[in-house]
Amino acid sequence: MHPLIPTDHPSDEWIDRWAIAAARSDVDDCLRALHVHIDDVTAVHRPICVASGRCCRFGEHGHLLAVTGLEALWMLQRAGRTLRADEAARALDRAACVFLGGNMCTVHDARPTGCRTYHCDSTARPWQEPLAESVHTAVRTLHESVGVPYLLAEWTWLLHAVEQARLRGLLGGRHGAYHAADAGV
Repeated sequence: MHPLIPTDHPSDEWIDRWAIAAARSDVDDCLRALHVHIDDVTAVHRPICVASGRCCRFGEHGHLLAVTGLEALWMLQRAGRTLRADEAARALDRAACVFLGGNMCTVHDARPTGCRTYHCDSTARPWQEPLAESVHTAVRTLHESVGVPYLLAEWTWLLHAVEQARLRGLLGGRHGAYHAADAGV
C-alpha cells in the first residue's frame, strides 16, 4: 500500500472538524495567502503549460496529488458543486481528478496547493519541489494552529472518503455542500 493511501478512511469526527475549520475566515485567509505566494513564485519562473491535462491524470503519468483533509474540505466548500458518489468512485478507479473537464481544471480558483505547485514542465522541477515543500509545511502548521487533525493523503482517495461521509449524512447529508452542521456557513 502506498503511504498516501491509508488503509482506513478518516473518522467522521475528523471530517467534521476539517469542515468546520475550512469554513473559518482565518483559514480561508491563510490558504488564499499561500495561493498568492505560489502564484507569485510561479510567475517569476513561468513554467510552460500546454493544457494537456497530464497534471490531473495521475495514474497515466505516474504521480500522485497529496492533499490534506483541511485543504480538501476548503476546496469542496468553494467548488460550486457537490460531487456525486459515482464521480468520486470513478476518479479513484481511474486515478484522475474528478474536476478535470477535457484538459482543463473546472475548479481552478479553488484547487488545492498541490495542484498549484505541480507543473508538467520538466524545467520547473528545481524550484517547484522546494516551493511545494515550504507550502506544505505552512499547511501543516495551519492544521496545528487551528487544532484540527492532520492527514496527508492521495487526492482521489480523500475525495472518495469525504463523499462517503457525506452520503452517511455528515456534511449536510446526501444533498449537502460539505459543511458541518454547526459551521455556520
